[in-house]
Amino acid sequence: MKPIKCVVTFFLFTLFWFPSLAQVTTDPSVPNAAEKVKIIYDASKGTTGLANCNCDVYIHIGAVTEGPNSTTWSIVPFQWGTADPNAKMIKVEGEANIYTFELTPNDFFDNPNDLTIYRLGAVFRNAAGTLEGKTSSNGDFFIDLAQGFTVNITDPATNEISLEVGESYTFKAETSATSDISFELDGTEVAEAQSVNSLSYQFSATEAGTFTLTAKAVLGDETDSEAVTINVFTESEQAPLPQGTQLGINYISDTEVILALQAPGKRIAHVIGDFNDWKVLPDYQMKRTPDGEIFWLKISGLTPQQEYIFQYLVDASIRIGDPYADKISDPFLDQEIIDQGRYPGLKPYPSGKTEFQASFLQTAQTPYAWKNVNYEKVDSEELVIYELLVRDFDDRRTYKAVIERLDYLEDLGVNAIQLMPIGEFEGNLSWGYNPSFFFAPDKFYGTKNDLKQLIDEAHGRGIMVILDMVLNHAFGQNPFVRLYNDGDYGAPTEDNPWLNRVAKHPFNVGYDFNHESPYTAAFVDSVNNYWLTEYKFDGFRFDLSKGFTQVNTGDNVGLWSQYDPSRIKIWKGIYDRIKANHPDAYVILEHLSANDEEKELADYGMMFWGNMNFDFREMAKGENKDFGWAYHGNRGWNDPNLVAYQESHDEERVMWESLNFGKTSPVNLRQLENAVNRNQLLTAFYFSVPGPKMLWQFGEFGYDEELNNDRLGIKPTRWEYLNDPQRIRLFKLYQEMIKLKKSHEAFNEPEKTTLNLSGGVKSITLEHPDMDVVIHGNFGLGTAGNVPLSFPSTGTWYNYFTGEELTITSTTVNFNLRASEFLLFTSEPLPKPEDGILQEDFVTSIPDEIIPEGQFNIYPNPTTGKLTVELPEGMNAANYRIIDMSGRVFVSGQSQDIRQKLEFDLGNIQNGIYIFEAFDTRRVLHQRFIKR
Repeated sequence: MKPIKCVVTFFLFTLFWFPSLAQVTTDPSVPNAAEKVKIIYDASKGTTGLANCNCDVYIHIGAVTEGPNSTTWSIVPFQWGTADPNAKMIKVEGEANIYTFELTPNDFFDNPNDLTIYRLGAVFRNAAGTLEGKTSSNGDFFIDLAQGFTVNITDPATNEISLEVGESYTFKAETSATSDISFELDGTEVAEAQSVNSLSYQFSATEAGTFTLTAKAVLGDETDSEAVTINVFTESEQAPLPQGTQLGINYISDTEVILALQAPGKRIAHVIGDFNDWKVLPDYQMKRTPDGEIFWLKISGLTPQQEYIFQYLVDASIRIGDPYADKISDPFLDQEIIDQGRYPGLKPYPSGKTEFQASFLQTAQTPYAWKNVNYEKVDSEELVIYELLVRDFDDRRTYKAVIERLDYLEDLGVNAIQLMPIGEFEGNLSWGYNPSFFFAPDKFYGTKNDLKQLIDEAHGRGIMVILDMVLNHAFGQNPFVRLYNDGDYGAPTEDNPWLNRVAKHPFNVGYDFNHESPYTAAFVDSVNNYWLTEYKFDGFRFDLSKGFTQVNTGDNVGLWSQYDPSRIKIWKGIYDRIKANHPDAYVILEHLSANDEEKELADYGMMFWGNMNFDFREMAKGENKDFGWAYHGNRGWNDPNLVAYQESHDEERVMWESLNFGKTSPVNLRQLENAVNRNQLLTAFYFSVPGPKMLWQFGEFGYDEELNNDRLGIKPTRWEYLNDPQRIRLFKLYQEMIKLKKSHEAFNEPEKTTLNLSGGVKSITLEHPDMDVVIHGNFGLGTAGNVPLSFPSTGTWYNYFTGEELTITSTTVNFNLRASEFLLFTSEPLPKPEDGILQEDFVTSIPDEIIPEGQFNIYPNPTTGKLTVELPEGMNAANYRIIDMSGRVFVSGQSQDIRQKLEFDLGNIQNGIYIFEAFDTRRVLHQRFIKR
């Protein structure tokens, strides 16, 4: 059917506007681009932002030239928020809310290239633009324009209609000019009129069948026609749902299935598919339960293990796949998957036989043979989560490619993977937050058994797998959207059982689920249970969990974030039902709301994302920030349920911040060596804050591709960074901090945590019966000299990265700390980091430089008193110091520009091992010597 008279948009989807709502009408009803048209706007309908405004109303209008279905305004003559007299509408006398505007589209717009104007886009406003009139789904109005003489069937507004025997319907055809109009039913004329602009015809459904009604118009030598399909059916047979039948596809034998579709309020449903050559047949009309809720049909005679593609045809006009299907057939995307060999044996979409997304069914499937079913889940506070996007983690972009990288993740030490959404989403290359089918893994990444193998192999390595679950919204291809919506992919209508017509909160994308609806609640529970059971996921990170509310906060972000008792009730219910069947499942919310709400839910058992990206990016640039909000205790929470993070998929990269915006003096953080040191410092402190941790993929080697240059676009992997010695230093630090966290309870649930994070020199103290931990670090860019650093007790402490002992008699010890230098002490001796890892890999602010032999000498060694140091050429004005193994400074100073040889008399210091250090803005040198 040709585009109907008035169409609205919401986000990227075209929605059909039904004339009966009459927010915007035109005179004539079928306007022509070359002729005058009057636009009539009723401000009391739609969003009603201008209703009874007692103000001047202006039209914001645009020409659409890219095609008859485009929603892009190509030519926009008026500026928003101005009292342009040319945009002012005429108020109809005696009407409070009716306004008109007249134009001849081809003459009205500045169109030097003579582009075809297919449609008009319109929004209405007051002069300042502070009040708006838009569609009821908060979208733009669109008015289709005829290009020459045209006839349109304007009622109904779709090209297919279904009726039951005994019903009747009045069809209406309208033309763009006075002409002779007729209706033909299956080729037989049933109505006609001469020299008119419209014609109506009442069709009575007396028998079942499919009929074609065609409107024809003649104007001199010009003719045009348009047809609509009429499907007439007998009333659906009523029958109770067979016992044990669930919504979706029920496999009852190797040759039989029962299909069950919930569609309250719909009248008729058929199953069409490969098994009936996609024909609408009486034998495939679904039965309906007596309450009118569910349609169902038993299909027999199927070939075992053969795949069939099928759809539901609802009310003879809506074609949808099964919302519970685990494999989807797509008319737009599957050919690319087939061409790239991404899914072996994928059956092509049945093009030419149907349209829109369909679903697969297959009896007698061979179940996946799980190998690792007895693994032990780690406690939530011990989680070290690695968030990854299958699309960007490996250039092959498959589940199998991730499997091949599991050894790397195991070597890194993480004990959990968090997969960004992998459920069937719209498009092939996506972050996955635009879901369409909630039970089907997206085929672009591979088969469902590939996904199961990934989870199975991860479990075999002691790595949990958490799924990023998107249940705030659905996109336009979703069957629940399409069952009750405007047009093919439009906004949900008010009678939609699952979804809101307009989102109740800011930042929504797609269409907002109504989480107070019992339909949505049941659906959410079934989705959660399915993935935990069928795929053995270990838990969920719920996207946009703050959106699970019916409290309408509009665009008010502050109000949306406030304590919401109804949202708390919803989440406690979801959590309880997850735990009832899967008591050890992890539940993590991306809530980012008021602390009192998060505390109540955290104390109930849920974990929460804690976004510390801003603070860490600022510190990565050389600024000073107190990041104490990364600790659950500072939020008043009872349990360590805060998953604080430096980075996630949503935030700009910390290393990118250092290399592009880091301070350059006195230490240049834009040089990779110094940026690595800075990021080591941040990471050591980050992992020292108790609670579960999360890192975004490749953060462990300092991924530095900008996020927001193409936010959702494919990013390069940069696996080659692991060949860079500087990047390896950061990777090793991650390994060591993860190992400490996984091995020692002090990093997870200490009895006492003391954070001193406000100053330039920061410290964290963790006290636990098994072991105490202290970390001190210099977040300034200059040397911090003779800084008093605190310890919780006197006695012997151990430098983790060197294994060296420090015996202290006072709980405060003075140290010198260079820029980005940090020291980690434990009260118990621990195994040193693995062989081949140097102290310098972690704790120096400036990396070692390879000095040619003979250019850096300390002699005699051992010494009884006199010590000579020769510095290399070019190391002028170097700072130096002599320290003992506890860090106490005995000698310090700065070499002169003309002196490269330093001499010291050490006769008065006691015998032992000492370190000589020298450093300038480019490098650091150090060497041990013995005093006898």
